[in-house]
Amino acid sequence: MKKWSELSLAELNKTKSKLKGALIGFIILGVLIFLALFFLRAKLVLFIPAMVLPITWLPIYISLKSVNDEIRLRNATNINQ
Repeated sequence: MKKWSELSLAELNKTKSKLKGALIGFIILGVLIFLALFFLRAKLVLFIPAMVLPITWLPIYISLKSVNDEIRLRNATNINQ
């Protein structure tokens, strides 16, 4: 995988939209799992994986934040030139 600085602005925007879509999809899936467990009146032990689930989204969020920072840096560089 290339570093963010090696990608073009179009590739960064494409990566940003993919990461954002994946994060939104996983959040929706997590909410649906939590609601399903709640409405099925599952035992508390079954909620533990659903509670740990947001921690697994952290790498996606960190990658999205770094892509946004790189895009912001490039846009600031283009304005200053």
